[in-house]
Amino acid sequence: FPVTILPIYTTGNYEGHGYEMIPTPTPWHIAKKKADEEGGYLVVITSSQENQFVTELVKKATKGEYCEVWIGLSDEKDEGDWKWINGEKYTFNNWDKSNPSNSDGAENSVQLIKSFDEFQWNDRSSDRRCAYIIEYNHEIESKNPSKSSGLNSGLRSTR
Repeated sequence: FPVTILPIYTTGNYEGHGYEMIPTPTPWHIAKKKADEEGGYLVVITSSQENQFVTELVKKATKGEYCEVWIGLSDEKDEGDWKWINGEKYTFNNWDKSNPSNSDGAENSVQLIKSFDEFQWNDRSSDRRCAYIIEYNHEIESKNPSKSSGLNSGLRSTR
């Protein structure tokens, strides 16, 4: 696997929804819980336009470098039956060409990864520690501008 860059804290708004990139490497279930505690949910991507917006947010947070970011899609209840955590219908996808693969029978959560020059979806073990994006049903302002200072933008993790 390529070296993963730790993104910087970044926010944005699209179609009346707010998006918050949390750079802390976190397992999927804990990221889901933290998003719930903040009044949002792991990002739900339901169109190519929203996917493009989220991709641009990730590119901004990583300067286009390789990064793994949790999104709110899972098949943990029924293998192969992908569900968005907020109950929205699963109609759009942006899977990497070899995914979903369910490697080792344990990949039930989905991350956005850089695959060659594009950001696409990859199923992954929920225990993997990744950055994540919280989506809110309202626009937001940056909650903690000091996090976006870029101090951690050069740090890299090999996890």
